[in-house]
Amino acid sequence: MTSVTSSASAISASTTARISNPFGADKAIHAQARSLPQQLEPISHALSHGRYQSPLRYPGAKSSLSPVIARIITSAKQSREVPEVNLLVEPFAGGASASLRAIGEGVADRILLADADPLVTSFWQAAADDTEQLIDRMYGEWNRYIRNGGVSGVERWDYWRVWAPRPEMDSRDRRMSVAMQCLFLNRTTFSGILHGKAGPIGGRAQASAYPIGCRWNPDALAERIRYVGHLYTIGRLVDVWCKDWRQTLEDVPEQYPQLLPSRVVAYLDPPYIEKSSLLYRTSFDPHGGYGSNGRTSDTRPGIDTLHLDLAGYLRTKAQFRWLLSYDNYPLLMQSKWLYGQSRMAPTDIDRETLGVRQWRISKRLVATRYSAGGRSGKKSAEELLITTLPPSTVPVDDQLRLP
Repeated sequence: MTSVTSSASAISASTTARISNPFGADKAIHAQARSLPQQLEPISHALSHGRYQSPLRYPGAKSSLSPVIARIITSAKQSREVPEVNLLVEPFAGGASASLRAIGEGVADRILLADADPLVTSFWQAAADDTEQLIDRMYGEWNRYIRNGGVSGVERWDYWRVWAPRPEMDSRDRRMSVAMQCLFLNRTTFSGILHGKAGPIGGRAQASAYPIGCRWNPDALAERIRYVGHLYTIGRLVDVWCKDWRQTLEDVPEQYPQLLPSRVVAYLDPPYIEKSSLLYRTSFDPHGGYGSNGRTSDTRPGIDTLHLDLAGYLRTKAQFRWLLSYDNYPLLMQSKWLYGQSRMAPTDIDRETLGVRQWRISKRLVATRYSAGGRSGKKSAEELLITTLPPSTVPVDDQLRLP
């Protein structure tokens, strides 16, 4: 799963600003959200078809799922309802593996990344807009602290773990430093976890066969960051927003109304229902993330209120088609408050004023392999995919099984 946020009802705009501003993550890369380029420039970077494209490691990231997401969207494009996908939006961007894969393979014309975590957003904004400076900073950290490992690496890990930007820092310098903080901790912390409970790779004594720098290949990272910069330069990566999922889903129709309802698709990969507070800086767990703003847990058993908020919005208010991936938690398909229903159910007012459709909801199960803080490497699990893409186009076979 990817980095997450909570619902807008849980966080006011002022609260979001307080979360974002100290870490230097602006709402968008520049002051105004970027418009869609009229012409599509070809992607000329070699990594467009590479196996590893994201510079970030992410807890729960499942490399086997990105091709499945691409396959479902590609299949939908064979229909009259979704003839093309001009924009793929990822509100829980995290490592953004699915979006990078989709744009490289031509599944979508453009991608828009969004995340509530200001560290993650600062990284993607800097990689897109200050590419070479970020690469220089990355090499500097590697040469001074990580290359030789040992005490210097752990001491630098401790530095970045507690570092916070100074109030007098220039906004661009602040964003760059926060981006480096994100990249450093991501490449040197166990499973790439940015949460405070995870320690440095190799342990504090660095007695392991896997030292702190074993997941830091500077040349490979440089090319992955350059790939992100290339996508932004040619307009294929439209923007990076520091917004929560609700703000993102509501702002896309405002910014790109010409794409509604079926030429823009959202891919959402929210946090695990179980263990999310152990894996993410901003989880749906009220004890581990943005949900702790004075809200109490919902009385319905087994599901936090914020998962219910997301489900309620997608089922009743989403103005464009969406594809959702979750861990296969039983209540997700059993509860009418989650995804137990077979069709979107907007109110009459939202249908009339916002154009919300009553699209059918399809569900599939797919086997994946992931890492999420375990000690025994990658694990097998079933992932639940839920979508409002045209039902007749969603494959059913050995890879994508009916629940």
